[in-house]
Amino acid sequence: MLRFEHLSKSYGGRQVLHDLRHDFACGAWALRGPNGIGKSTLLRVLAGITEPDGGSIWVDGMAMDAASGAAKARLAYAPDECPAYPFMTGRELLDFVAWAKRCSVSPEVLGIVERFGLARHLGTRCGAMSLGTQKKLMLAAAWIGTPAVLLFDEPSNGLDVDARAVLIDLIADKSRHAVVLMSTHDQVFAQAVGANIIEFDALCASTIHA
Repeated sequence: MLRFEHLSKSYGGRQVLHDLRHDFACGAWALRGPNGIGKSTLLRVLAGITEPDGGSIWVDGMAMDAASGAAKARLAYAPDECPAYPFMTGRELLDFVAWAKRCSVSPEVLGIVERFGLARHLGTRCGAMSLGTQKKLMLAAAWIGTPAVLLFDEPSNGLDVDARAVLIDLIADKSRHAVVLMSTHDQVFAQAVGANIIEFDALCASTIHA
């Protein structure tokens, strides 16, 4: 459901990703590797946030370059640091994500909002929310549009105990019929969601560390 080949990315002449390739089937997958190796960069490239220097990506059988709109509609991405628009309310952010994916905010997503305790924050501007609340909002938004591939960068960071338990349950359930690829240093969390551990270096023997 998620495949990439020959991905490369450099910043200022320093190569971060070099000839990465892999094919992910349904399930939860946890990228493991030291800080600075390129895990976050890879997730941003796969999400279409950062343009690669070379390579190809397929999401649910669709090429990102040939049908990027359709492919991105089947993707969800939640970064470690939330880029929420400060003057947009929580509900406006959910509606914006749904608009971008040409769908609506489903009752399932609103149920996730309730489980995260976010209902009372939907009328609050994102800039006035705590970082933890913003994180939960971005995670809830990841379920909009029934994505086939969900990409998470350190998803358990900044979550309280209750929110962490909710996210574990959500990922464990979602990974039965979708790809959930995450970067995490939280091995207890990765184990709790039943994630398969994949070493970043295993994506390509010739990976150059950043």
